[in-house]
This record gives sequence, structure tokens and C-alpha cells, in this order.
Amino acid sequence: MGSSLRTGLDALAGTGADAALVLLVDQPGIGAEAVARVCAAYRDRTSLAAASYAGERGHPVLFGADRWADIAAGAVGDQGARAYLRAHRAELRLVECSDVAQAYDIDTPADLSHLE
Repeated sequence: MGSSLRTGLDALAGTGADAALVLLVDQPGIGAEAVARVCAAYRDRTSLAAASYAGERGHPVLFGADRWADIAAGAVGDQGARAYLRAHRAELRLVECSDVAQAYDIDTPADLSHLE
């Protein structure tokens, strides 16, 4: 997870992008409406926002470009940005999305029941 996040952020360097939105591929219940809501939380290059589901932080997550270097530095092994988000909890804007998305993961064959 860490290398994927670093690779994505590195790919954006020099593009002029002001923010990155991270959405996990194993959460098909999160769609365009949740993405749009979190994107709407963008204010400037220091923005930090995440979808929330019944008050719990989830995905997608938006990182302003000024935060990328610090996020990438902490993204190692199977750790993405979780530690960074905890450390910057006071700056994180939560955007409620439980009315437009479902934050379940598809990690096992049993999880496929969410798709029925």
C-alpha cells in the first residue's frame, strides 16, 4: 500500500496538480457522489479531507499538494497515509457520505455478497 501511494504521488509531481484524491480499488460501493463531495472540500494546496461514514473516517481521501512529501515519507510497507491522517486529525475535514456510498471492502470470497 505504501509503495502504491508513493508511486501515485510521485507521478503527480511537476504536473501542476493541486491535490490528489485516493480511492481504494476494493471498495466498489463508493462512487461518483462520494468522490464529488470530497473533492468539493478542496480549499487550497494544504487541504486535507476524507469521506466519513456514520462519523468514521474512510475513503476517498483528498490530499493537498503541499502535504504530499510528508505523506509519501510515512507511506512504507503496508502503511499508506493512516498514520499521517491520525497525526493531522485536527486539520482533517470529514465529509459525511454514508447517504451516497457504502464503505465495505471486497477482501474475501464471502465479501462478494455485498455485490448481490
